[in-house]
Order: sequence, then C-alpha cells, then structure tokens
Amino acid sequence: MILPRARVVRLGFIAAGVIFYPLLAYYSAATSAATTFPSLGLVVSLTPPLAILLGLAWRSSRRLATLIPCLVVCFILGWFWDDLERHFEWVYFMQHVGIHVSLALLFGLTLAPRRQPLCTRFALVVRGALEPEVIRYTRQVTMMWTIYFLVISLISSVLFLFSSLDIWSAFANFMTTPMILFIFAAEYWVRLRRLPHLKHSGIMASILAFRDTQKVDRSAAFSNP
Repeated sequence: MILPRARVVRLGFIAAGVIFYPLLAYYSAATSAATTFPSLGLVVSLTPPLAILLGLAWRSSRRLATLIPCLVVCFILGWFWDDLERHFEWVYFMQHVGIHVSLALLFGLTLAPRRQPLCTRFALVVRGALEPEVIRYTRQVTMMWTIYFLVISLISSVLFLFSSLDIWSAFANFMTTPMILFIFAAEYWVRLRRLPHLKHSGIMASILAFRDTQKVDRSAAFSNP
C-alpha cells in the first residue's frame, strides 16, 4: 500500500521529533548548555505544549476565537521570559509529569461506575460485540495503564526533587518511550495467552479504527445539528 505524500511527510516529522527531541531536551537541560544558553532550554521545553495548543486552535471550527487564547499565552510567556529562563527545568518537569497524570486521568476516569473503560471502547471499535472475558480483560488493561502512568509520574517527581537534573533528564527523555513500548509488547504477550482464541489486532490498528470512528461521529454531529 502506497501512503499519500502528505501522510509520509507527517509521519517523517513525527519520527524526527521522537528521535531528536529527547536528545535536544537532554542537551539543553543536563549539560553546560543549561547555563550558557538557557534560552535554548526554554524554547525546547515550550515547543511541544505550544505546538499542541496551536494545532488544536488551527483545527477548530472557530479558529479566530481559539487563536486569541494562544496569543494571550504567548504574551504571558514573553512577559515572564526572564524568570522562566532561570527555571526552565521546571517547564520540562511539569510537561513530563503533566502528560502522564493527564493520561492516568484519561484512562482512570473511564473505570468509574456506569462508564466504559477506555480499552474496552477501543476493543469495541475494532471487534464489535465483546465476550464477557474480553470485557473483563480490557478493564484490567485500562487499570494497568492508569497505574503505569501514575507510577511514572511518581518516579519522575522523586528523581526531579531528590536527584540530579541529569539523572532526571536521562529518565524523562530516554526511558519513557522504551518503557511504553515494553508495556505494549508485554500486554500483547499476555493477551495472546489470556485470549488465545481471538484474532488479535495491533495497537496502531486499534488507534486508527478508533480515530476513524470518531471522525464519523463528528461528521454525523455536524450534519445533524
């Protein structure tokens, strides 16, 4: 299957970001660059949240209204730039912990009574009707991801507060992605043994199927106000 050029370019940017951003983040925070060129650390630390904020605003149906808060955020950052430069490592820390706490909430809140666990929702999109044992398993996987993200947040906080910045930066930049990949692989291994009779889909197939379903739901919502 030949991918569209725009998608290839997008995937290339994502791959470059996954590879080079951690290296640049570590260099700017845990080497002499942290004191000789603090602006680099602040710019690098602010790039992901600002890119996400601008991307959401640009894709919004009310683009102009959503761009105004972005301009306000940029003004505030410019006003406090010098203070942020002196403590830019806290921006890195809040970004790392904030992402993991947010993911823990994303998964964990779906475990509440009368709510559908997030992994169960993924499985429904890919498979349709689910057997009781699959529902139980996907609930357990949702709980596992919730605990995982909370544990990573705790480890990150302990290392940042009680260890050196270079140790924390090495953990945050070089260990996070491999650990997530390991968890995906371990969960897939367990799933093959717990549910051997099922046809198993990879995580990307589940994500893409869920994304396509969300697109259909949004289109239906817009066409039926």
